[in-house]
Amino acid sequence: MSEHEENIDLNGIFDYYKFCDAFHKKWYNNEFAKDLILNDGTFQMDYLPEPYFEVKNGDNPLYVLLTNPGGKMDFQHRKNFDKSNYSNFQKKLIGIYTSEEFSKGGSRAYNRLQDSIIYSEDLGFNALVNIETIPFHSPDLNKSRAIKAIKNSYSLTQYHTVLKNFLKDKPVLIVAAAGTKHSLSLSHLSANPWITYQLDLAGINKDNLKMTPLNLHKSGNGKITSAIYSDGIKHVHLFMGMNSLSSPKSSEYKAWKKALVKV
Repeated sequence: MSEHEENIDLNGIFDYYKFCDAFHKKWYNNEFAKDLILNDGTFQMDYLPEPYFEVKNGDNPLYVLLTNPGGKMDFQHRKNFDKSNYSNFQKKLIGIYTSEEFSKGGSRAYNRLQDSIIYSEDLGFNALVNIETIPFHSPDLNKSRAIKAIKNSYSLTQYHTVLKNFLKDKPVLIVAAAGTKHSLSLSHLSANPWITYQLDLAGINKDNLKMTPLNLHKSGNGKITSAIYSDGIKHVHLFMGMNSLSSPKSSEYKAWKKALVKV
């Protein structure tokens, strides 16, 4: 029986990395075509799912939980795969995402990746793994539709069940966007359904988080535009309007880092 004729069963796979291998093979075999929820136009299903990739390899990793892998690129198209082996493929992604071509135009993803390496080192980790809340591509993810898809797509539900169990005792940094109307506060964590979902996925109790402002509005009106919320090895970074990280060169970040060292 050829690989395309296999019928991949995700049930009973509890190891996150093994699950991702099987999840990718299921996509490669085009089995997700049967899932009407995944094929309603929210996701670009002809392009491979990217649930995770190792940014830095080591024995003490920080897991950065992002939204989704963004819009499609040609190298991710199904036509470019002659077999399914996600664990090997993901090793190539760091080279692509740190390339000069990918950095052109001030790519937000490129800058965030570079900043996340600094964050992980400042938090005391020697490795870094990017993990996507939604493993499928979408150029501008509608989070309300994404949450609905998670609840109604059996395959996505399985992915999140395995991921939640994997992250429960892991050091996690969630990188998420917040609204721009009001200065950031602890209330942003419970007022946003997407962030609330990510908190639960990462095993974070929002009531235990303590907030540290990182950036203030340039107008000098005291409006907090980015902040980090922490509880032990669990962290959430919010940035107004986009899921970026505050610059490690900013004075607020340097103050947070200094306080972190004292602790």
